Amino acid sequence: MTDYNRLSIRPDEVTEVTRQLDELANRMQHVLDTERPNLTTIASGQDEVSQRVAHTLNEVHGSFTKASDQGANEIREVSATMRTHAGRISDTDLAD
Repeated sequence: MTDYNRLSIRPDEVTEVTRQLDELANRMQHVLDTERPNLTTIASGQDEVSQRVAHTLNEVHGSFTKASDQGANEIREVSATMRTHAGRISDTDLAD
């Protein structure tokens, strides 16, 4: 009967997955940084409606930027946590 009380991983696969996660977070950040000037809205006129629309769109852009930055940071944190735990599990496996 197989012993299911142990946790074992393939460190090379975890390393590859965490590398891909880091690359994903970096690509997200790069796209947002590159497109930031294109996503900033300038009012087309001096009238109240144009000013309000531009202001609202810029607020939405700011909110989206904040959320996407947090998402990229969370992806990086997940990646770092996976690397840490994979290392600990590997060390434990080697000790047995």
